[in-house]
Amino acid sequence: MRLYENTASALRYGIVTGIIIIAVGLMVSSFDTEYEDRILWFGILIMLATPLFGIVVSMISLAAEKDWKWVSVAAVLLSIIAAGILIAYFM
Repeated sequence: MRLYENTASALRYGIVTGIIIIAVGLMVSSFDTEYEDRILWFGILIMLATPLFGIVVSMISLAAEKDWKWVSVAAVLLSIIAAGILIAYFM
């Protein structure tokens, strides 16, 4: 079953990427440039988006295994998260 391996890899790479970007942002901030905030926020955005990416990878892996019940659960979960983001943005 590749589901666990795929999901773990997606989460691991997302977190490592976010940490590296945040570390680069912290190093750049010591030079007083105008981009340190953008770099730090991008790293935080990567860290926040990583669980969503994990859900998408899980959904793709479940679809490859033809486990439609859990694909629909993942799709509902993504829909709820998307609705929450839209409500928070427009309110």
